Amino acid sequence: MPLWKKILAVLIGLSLIAAGLLVVFYTYYSDLSILYSWNHWLEGTENGQLLLLGSQLIVIIVGFIILAYGLFSTNNAKQLVIFQDHTNKLVIDRLAVERNLRLILSQEYELANIDVKIHLLRNKKAAIVRITGKLISTTDIDILEKDIAATIQTNLKQILNIDLKHLTLKLTPYHDGDKVTVI
Repeated sequence: MPLWKKILAVLIGLSLIAAGLLVVFYTYYSDLSILYSWNHWLEGTENGQLLLLGSQLIVIIVGFIILAYGLFSTNNAKQLVIFQDHTNKLVIDRLAVERNLRLILSQEYELANIDVKIHLLRNKKAAIVRITGKLISTTDIDILEKDIAATIQTNLKQILNIDLKHLTLKLTPYHDGDKVTVI
């Protein structure tokens, strides 16, 4: 889980705990004069009104952020359902797809240090693929990129029934002395 999600969850949790404690104090605390004095300070002074306005704006902004995240975020998955009928379900793992593409690229092309990262989009049965690697031989880069893109697209579609939504290919030339991992 990313850090901002953890911080957001902690802030929401702390605000719920604070609201719950205020309700408990309001319900069971017999002397409410402290709460009345806080209420009078919040309503009667300019600093209190600014504090109320600021806290309300923070709650509204956090609400809009949560709403936007829920509406516009992609559904990334570690596993993707390729086929499903009444009783059976065929699921493929993200790491299996990454290793499959890595193996195919290392067999068909002269590439080293191949790193494949895939984001599987659950609702669309599609993948966003990012590939980095080193070119061992000197070939025409444009033709090689088109060949690699076609290979990846046909492999994902024909073998795994996954559409290719976006492909990012970053190939760097091999220099003497570079560490190379060949598969």
